[in-house]
Amino acid sequence: MIFDVKTKNISFLKVSKLLRERGVKNNKFMLALYDEGLRGLDPRSKKVAEDPELQLRILREITNNIWYFIREVVLIPAEGQDVPYELNLGNCTLTYLREKNRNIMCILPRQSGKTMGEAVFEVWNTNFVTRNTTVTYLNKAKPDAIKNLKLIRDIRELLPEWMKEKFVVDRKNDIDNQELKLIAKRNNTIRVASGGSDPDSSEKAGRGLTTANVIFDEFAFLKYNDLIYKACQPAFKRASENAKKKGMPYGMVLLTTPNQKDVAAGAFAYSVYTGTAKWRVDCFDFDDAEVDAFVQNNSQNDFILVEYSYKELGRSEEWLKEQIRQMIGDVAKVKREILLEWPRSMESSVFSEEDLDKIYQFVKTPVAHMFSLNKQFCIDMYEPLDFNRNYILSCDVAGGLSQDNSVIDIIDPEDFRVVADFRNNKIDTDSFKNLIKELLTFFFKNAVLVIERNSYGLVIIDNLRKDPLIEPRMYRETRESLGEKQMNDGFTVKKKSSTVIYGVDTNTQSRKKMFDLLPEIVETEYDKFVSPHIYGDIAGLEKKKTGKIEHSTGGHDDSLMAYLIFRYAVFYGKCFRDRFGIYPTPSKVNVRTTSSNGDISRIINFIEQGNAAADRPLGSAMYDSLADKEQKLKSEDDKQLDAFLRVTNLNKW
Repeated sequence: MIFDVKTKNISFLKVSKLLRERGVKNNKFMLALYDEGLRGLDPRSKKVAEDPELQLRILREITNNIWYFIREVVLIPAEGQDVPYELNLGNCTLTYLREKNRNIMCILPRQSGKTMGEAVFEVWNTNFVTRNTTVTYLNKAKPDAIKNLKLIRDIRELLPEWMKEKFVVDRKNDIDNQELKLIAKRNNTIRVASGGSDPDSSEKAGRGLTTANVIFDEFAFLKYNDLIYKACQPAFKRASENAKKKGMPYGMVLLTTPNQKDVAAGAFAYSVYTGTAKWRVDCFDFDDAEVDAFVQNNSQNDFILVEYSYKELGRSEEWLKEQIRQMIGDVAKVKREILLEWPRSMESSVFSEEDLDKIYQFVKTPVAHMFSLNKQFCIDMYEPLDFNRNYILSCDVAGGLSQDNSVIDIIDPEDFRVVADFRNNKIDTDSFKNLIKELLTFFFKNAVLVIERNSYGLVIIDNLRKDPLIEPRMYRETRESLGEKQMNDGFTVKKKSSTVIYGVDTNTQSRKKMFDLLPEIVETEYDKFVSPHIYGDIAGLEKKKTGKIEHSTGGHDDSLMAYLIFRYAVFYGKCFRDRFGIYPTPSKVNVRTTSSNGDISRIINFIEQGNAAADRPLGSAMYDSLADKEQKLKSEDDKQLDAFLRVTNLNKW
């Protein structure tokens, strides 16, 4: 096998370059070519049309290599002139995971090719790979599903003539109408299914999806999507298990743009969305077992989320402005279809749309990712981190029961901005404890820990207190109580006693104080909520009839709570000021940095020690990047190393 770096399809070279620049080692898979003799050969040329041997070689390559098919063979119908397939990071990830039979939820900005990518996959799947199978399309409306089928038909019609006539089309036995397509040569069917007009018919429609390949287009807008989705699971599972045994493609795909969270279809789609494992570009370097473990530890529904912002897809601000013009300035539509926000009614919202817009201006996509605990869990970083800085790790603790999330917000003491965060609803308390330990001892040796003191948090607190490297950096307050002691002479003496309390209680009183702080932070420090998780939590807050502020039905506020736990502790407590020198007012005075020119070496040594003691792998992009850069910098002076440490990110972005 070779990688065809001379392909004329430049979009594939661009995606390869993009992955390489982001530190991904597995960055050429989309350029794969097994038959080197096909390099530079046009499948539509007269030479191929007249040479049966070349045709068979191309057919063999297509069967074994979807990337060759979409890179060199496929044409996309377009007005004026049909065009080659245009690869971007979004449809590349979709195809990569489809080929690996993963269940996928795909959310991309408009005109990013998610529907086209799935259609091209099904042309490949049903005409060249699988046999005796059915692919089912559902859409928010039947006419839209019919359009999906027409798109597949149009792409198939644009295949090279020799290929269609000899290997694909059976003019006599094929069935090709608006709602069903039978590919007779392989006995495969692509059909359109109706979602149902009422609960009973919707459940019946779901039970009828006895296929190994189910595609929901505009899933968040499909009426009764919850009933259809739940009803189809047993039949889909059986069909996909049979397909797996036969080595045939299978999977469920949910293509959609966000819908309102306070309508039934949008609310259910959002609940699926929040339960997925979000794909990061670093995951391209994972083997199948590592992806299995990543999905198991980060998803509650076995779906992988493919979601990229327009910037991550390489779209410019000019592109964004053009899209806004096309939408005639429809702000709600722009937010939903381009910025990928899940909107909701503002009637019960705690903050105005103007407040939320101010915050959103500063929301960032991660610049790098840190995979910890044997690549099981991912921390998103929103800027290059200084491992010597006294960051605050503020933790909201859940039980890993696929309900609330366990969260770590990493906060800069200078201005209380979020620089990185972790959020997961599957991680158990023992793994969460180990993740905190790894961060505090491997990476952030000067960081301060503040953790929620709830039933789950107490278990973690009691364990971390026993670690001499961590205990001095744990937030605690001294609580004084007045008691009585009976003396031998019969007198009763009042006596004060002190108890050290680690962590922050999140009871009714403290929670109210936390949310009392929030409006002023939103008003004056709206640029600190750079995490999309925190922004989503703030946007989803509702003021209930009782006056209590909490997340909307089906929503979460865990990332926001982790942030507010720190702001409450630094505002109302004494520990941050007296013990750690961090004051309630953001200032450079709060920053403590222990300079160390050997910082990268320190981390590498920790990792190597952990590897020897606990079979810790060194294969992640972050670890390898650190090792590579350490080697390059060994011969350079200390000033250059310090400069690198200030600006580096961990994945070569």
